[in-house]
Amino acid sequence: MYRSSLVFLSVLAVSASRAPAQDTFKDVEYVSGHAGMEDKVKGVLVLDSKELRFQNKDGAPLMTIPLSQITEVGNQTDIRDASAGKKLLLGGLSGSRKQEFVQITYETPQTAEGLVFKVKQGTSTGIVAKLKFAVKQVQGKPPATDTTKSHPAPPSRQ
Repeated sequence: MYRSSLVFLSVLAVSASRAPAQDTFKDVEYVSGHAGMEDKVKGVLVLDSKELRFQNKDGAPLMTIPLSQITEVGNQTDIRDASAGKKLLLGGLSGSRKQEFVQITYETPQTAEGLVFKVKQGTSTGIVAKLKFAVKQVQGKPPATDTTKSHPAPPSRQ
């Protein structure tokens, strides 16, 4: 009994000391910013200790960014009112539409790019925090951050 408890505790301690190998963020849509990728693409962001990869739904890598080249990470929340037709049809039930984006800027010796990914609602802050932490582990300092919220213009009073 004593020996099996000791073995269990040893295994538990070793498991707890290991960092997760990678984080996977599903329901991501590439929007813009990468040379040669003109169309929006749905896929998965995979973050490990050395790089960030965007893969299609089949797991094929579409782009890879070394964490050492990331210079800025941010998120944006875009809130838009419902259309006039929707307001007429549904009245107060029409609501507004909220979208979240993650923005990543990176530089190579040849170029610089700013990528935009649309992410599942409520996940952009967590993705940015994990990216910043991973970049800090590699570079020794966190990347610059930009967080913005976009709201429709207030109605004009006449």
